[in-house]
Amino acid sequence: MPTPVAALEDYYRKVYDERMRGLAVVNPALEVEAVGFRRLDEHELGALVTPWFINLYLLPGSDRWDDHAQGSTCTIDLPGGSVDFTIAHDEELGTTLSAALFGTVADFPDQALARDVAAETLRLLMQADAYDDGSKGPGMTRRELFGRLAGKEGAEE
Repeated sequence: MPTPVAALEDYYRKVYDERMRGLAVVNPALEVEAVGFRRLDEHELGALVTPWFINLYLLPGSDRWDDHAQGSTCTIDLPGGSVDFTIAHDEELGTTLSAALFGTVADFPDQALARDVAAETLRLLMQADAYDDGSKGPGMTRRELFGRLAGKEGAEE
């Protein structure tokens, strides 16, 4: 039986082969790849690069969200800030939580850059900003996160 991360990759490879290949929204320079999955309590958190999106995924290690409605949202507090995840229930995958990072990947020239952006996003989300006294900082807004990814430290709203 494949791991939850391998099952997620397999599922999206199948979606690509059966429904997405050749569509205008697909970037043929990209492929399905799970990036940076790690334990978060009893769950697994990481990113999924596909030829049509890059999303964060939380793969539940419990039935905590099984009774939540399809398409409902929940907020997960990470060291670098809070993220709103959408809950999905699928016969093949079970319950998954996802948050869009890039709804389109048309401008990514290759898999390496898509992978690096996904990995850096995860690194920033798992890194707690701290004040000099060691207390937790306020975290980052989505705009600040993407500003940091683009090399614009402290991008303003």
